[in-house]
Amino acid sequence: MSRDAETYSLLPEKTTPAPLPLDGRRVAVFGMGRTGIAVTEFVVARGALTAVLDERPAVELTQALQRLSRLDAQLVPEVKGYEQFGNPEIIVVSPGVPCDHPLLQAARAAGAKVIGEIELAWRFAKAPIIAATGTNGKGTVVTLIGDMLDRAGIKAAVAGNIGVPLIAAIAAEDPLAVIVAEISSFQLETVELFKPWIGILLNVSPDHRDRHPDIDEYLTLKAHIFAKQDAADLAVLNLDDSRVARLQSQLAATVLPVSLASEDASGHLAGGDLIVRLPGREPLRVCSEADLPVRGLHNVTNALCASLAAAACGASADAMAAAIKHHHPAPHLLQDAGTVNGVKFIDDSKATNPAAAIADLTTVEGPLILIAGGRAKDVDLAEFADAAAARAQHVVLIGESAAEIATAIAGRIPATIAESFKDAVHLAFELAGPGYTVLLAPACASFDMFENMAQRGEIFCAIVSQLAERFSG
Repeated sequence: MSRDAETYSLLPEKTTPAPLPLDGRRVAVFGMGRTGIAVTEFVVARGALTAVLDERPAVELTQALQRLSRLDAQLVPEVKGYEQFGNPEIIVVSPGVPCDHPLLQAARAAGAKVIGEIELAWRFAKAPIIAATGTNGKGTVVTLIGDMLDRAGIKAAVAGNIGVPLIAAIAAEDPLAVIVAEISSFQLETVELFKPWIGILLNVSPDHRDRHPDIDEYLTLKAHIFAKQDAADLAVLNLDDSRVARLQSQLAATVLPVSLASEDASGHLAGGDLIVRLPGREPLRVCSEADLPVRGLHNVTNALCASLAAAACGASADAMAAAIKHHHPAPHLLQDAGTVNGVKFIDDSKATNPAAAIADLTTVEGPLILIAGGRAKDVDLAEFADAAAARAQHVVLIGESAAEIATAIAGRIPATIAESFKDAVHLAFELAGPGYTVLLAPACASFDMFENMAQRGEIFCAIVSQLAERFSG
């Protein structure tokens, strides 16, 4: 299954952006977060008459206002009404602002063009874009693709929801062969002509119910990533997700299916090996399933999706295999938090929805004490409770959803509601014994008790460290 990388590549020679004229036009940027700052820098540099607005008061925007003050832009914190936007022709909205926000409704009624940062970035992109989305795993896939391309000597930028805003990667002067972007459902709300060369949809499960209350509408929104593609483009679909599989017959792009249940899929397992096959090309063995640093079938699927995209760019099997073998999971994603008296602690604070927590439960072997709970974001926790009852010996519950999960478990295994997060970790340790694992896999958001999921994971690791010091000798 060896082949020459260049002959295997499907990478287009050039892209045809559809730039949006900005010089001398009135542009409003709604949101002063990281994305809003990057958008402002971009449009000001292209001559736009720019206003930057945010609903938060100035006292909460100190750093943003300091950075923005160096630009030729009007700054409007604590915006209350649409008249403060200054009658713009174009409004670029940050992903944290819902597309049906009353101020955006007023903007559309006034004739303003409302787009998001992803749409603006695509209008100016000079390199093909690989865009990955899904409820879970998109950050892992984007990071893997970027590493695969880097090891193959293919110049690429990794951007989007993962860290660096896509607009910042577009603005860079350094010529790129390809841009790899993590795209969230919030960002897909405001696309119009966005057309990635490769679109990847990993999975769709209930999440962000405050923003996407209907799962079918959520799927339709995720499918926006493929809406403008044609037969010259590629759509990587995880067919093992029943909702994603529905889209296979509906897309104009060339579909590259991924499935662990069928060796006919473009990305599949055969005899424990990860195999990818592009149209008109011979199958390519990437690596062995045993080479993955983190167990779990969902991680195999992620690696296959990343490998298909990298192979389409001309990456060699050796480059893809090396990236997979040396991949370091994101912080708080099944992260080893230490071992105390023979009890292993794993920080999976990044599992902020039921689907992520259920998938990660399958990767942990041996007897298990589970810590779960938090803010449920209006998501049904029954399926997660079933998985927890089938896998754990005891569940220690925290946060707003603790009682709901305890009721759903319904006495199948012991479930204890802790008074505090520290009490939860200590109780889990007391319930465990040598050879046990204590897994923090909340299946919920963190905002009822913490600033974010990262803080939740950091505090978990700190409590484990304190336990280790206490029992170290």
